[in-house]
Amino acid sequence: MNTIRLPLALAALLTLALLHAQTPMSPRSGATTYDLVAEFSYAGRSDIGEGSRRLGEISTTQARASAVTALPLDASNQFLIGVGAQQLEFDPPAASLVPARLSSLALKLGWNRAIDAQWSFRAEVDPGTYGAGSFGAPLALRAIYAASRELQWAFGLNYDWRSSHPLVGGVGVRWQFAPEWTLSFLLPAPRIEWALTKDFSLSAGASLRGGTFRVADNFGRARGRPAFDGQRVDYREINVGVGARWRLAPGTALYLGVGALTDRRFEFDDRNLLLNGDGAPAAQLTLTSAF
Repeated sequence: MNTIRLPLALAALLTLALLHAQTPMSPRSGATTYDLVAEFSYAGRSDIGEGSRRLGEISTTQARASAVTALPLDASNQFLIGVGAQQLEFDPPAASLVPARLSSLALKLGWNRAIDAQWSFRAEVDPGTYGAGSFGAPLALRAIYAASRELQWAFGLNYDWRSSHPLVGGVGVRWQFAPEWTLSFLLPAPRIEWALTKDFSLSAGASLRGGTFRVADNFGRARGRPAFDGQRVDYREINVGVGARWRLAPGTALYLGVGALTDRRFEFDDRNLLLNGDGAPAAQLTLTSAF
């Protein structure tokens, strides 16, 4: 069996992209606030292979939604509670180890703290089911340093014991280096934005999507490979492209992006197996609201 492993640096970036907390650059104090995200994406058909053996073609349809409420405890602290769901569908080749569907449903529990005028901290844990009744509880820690209104730094540490690379960290930045231009190097969607008006902007960048899931107890046997029954699988994809963002109302925005999926892969780490896919055209539609 031919085996290809993810380079560690790439794996770290991809694992970091799985933190779907939609962390704001700083906590909003005062009244109860709400953050809602709904996203749909599609990547067209392209080849998928197991080592050098081509298995056929797959496409990817992904839907994700989350709703988080921030309840003020005092002037500096907020308790976070919400829910998040994700579903991916693949249309796999017959008898291949590509799953037809991967899904998760989890609570979002956390804490925001404004330490001072520049520093803030956020911790979140997402306990829930991540495929075939498998329990998981990914943990995310964030620290934000606001150097100015134009420049903010984000420091992150993430732990998910189910993943092939359970502990990773990283640094991100949001920098408005000109009145109309903003560099937002924040995973899972680093990009550079050009604001044409206060309600409409164009952007170019990337998006990193995926997750760690468990397949069904009879997954391998149904494909003649019982060693893959009930295994954990990491799915990862990288997209690049351009997009447009419309502010529909204060706090509410619609984003439409088009581009290319450049990498699509499934990693069965316990079985030392990688399924690697080719590039394909892709599109994304995201609605966000904060109030």
